[in-house]
Amino acid sequence: MANRDFWTPQLEAKLHAWHQIQLIADAKKPAPCFTIAREFGCQAYPLAEELVKRLNSRVDGEPWVVIGSEIIDEVARLSGFSVDQIEKSRDTPSSLKAIFSMFLDNSRAEETEVFTHLRNVIRGFAIRGNCVLVGRGGVFAAQDLPNCIHLRLVADYDFRVKKIMTSHKMSKADAEQFIELHQKQRDDFIKRFADASLDDARLYHLVINNGRMDVEVAAELIEDYLIRLKS
Repeated sequence: MANRDFWTPQLEAKLHAWHQIQLIADAKKPAPCFTIAREFGCQAYPLAEELVKRLNSRVDGEPWVVIGSEIIDEVARLSGFSVDQIEKSRDTPSSLKAIFSMFLDNSRAEETEVFTHLRNVIRGFAIRGNCVLVGRGGVFAAQDLPNCIHLRLVADYDFRVKKIMTSHKMSKADAEQFIELHQKQRDDFIKRFADASLDDARLYHLVINNGRMDVEVAAELIEDYLIRLKS
């Protein structure tokens, strides 16, 4: 049952409708789902997109999708507000703004309530399956779900610096500062969200060195692992 102090009746109805999608999946054989956790600067989104492309070329039925920032968009869609409206409107419930403030300004987040609902959103995607969840603590939110395969991307510091320099057109010094800032923000988020560390290799089915394996080879390896796991 939704927390009525948080969800409006309109939002609760939309949330209920969205969760009906999950009933499509066979409860005994839910569709698989991947989570990807990475050191900042690794190619998580390119890997997710390559993996989804490979899987969609082989399967019929519901297509695979990449879920990252779309989690925020989904919460916005369910709320009936756009992200811009939520940030600017005086009439938007403060608890709803807290969801977005968690991503945009950590100091304003009402964490207990926000994290509970964030976990529910992540788990909703994971239970539905046919998706690759990138970041956002997905490995922790979906750790107990048997249909989920958890992946970790790591790489040498120099590799990650070069990737950031290329993708963001930064100098080496700026890229190093960029990595330090965003890695700290992510580590702080995970500590608050799960009181754990992403470095624990026991969380994952596969840990892949992005510096030694490009995304095409990694996606092929992961696809093969999924086929073997399901056979």
